[in-house]
Amino acid sequence: MAELAEPLVQTESFSVMGLRVRTSNAPGDADVKIPSIYSKFYKDDIPKKMESLRKFDPLFAVYSSYESDENGAYDFLLGYAVEPNAKPLPGMEIFHIQPQNGRYFAIQPGPPEEVVPKFWAEIWNHPEIPKIRTFQTDWEEYSEAGIRVFLSTH
Repeated sequence: MAELAEPLVQTESFSVMGLRVRTSNAPGDADVKIPSIYSKFYKDDIPKKMESLRKFDPLFAVYSSYESDENGAYDFLLGYAVEPNAKPLPGMEIFHIQPQNGRYFAIQPGPPEEVVPKFWAEIWNHPEIPKIRTFQTDWEEYSEAGIRVFLSTH
């Protein structure tokens, strides 16, 4: 995993439409709810349903509305960037991400269901990163270029 060489950046605002669930990192919660959101996302053919609404291509997994830190509840939303004034499709929600400071981390190539949980475990156990996280809005971006994670930090 990369050290804290990642530069601090300020993001632009953008909006993501998708499926949302409230969860936590307690055993039996996110490890069940998040895979079920992915399953529903593809079973319901949401990428196809959103084709005309998508602003740009990466699939976003957004973590927001943190109760506290990685130990508290948070919202998880899986979807695509859309125009801020887009009307949500049935069963979906739009989350508006405000400009914020943070860092992008590239995830090692591999099956997402293996490399993404490994990345988060490394974040939680890293000596410095937990101290600088602000728990505003974090996200994973899945694109043909690979997977990268944005963490809100100071």
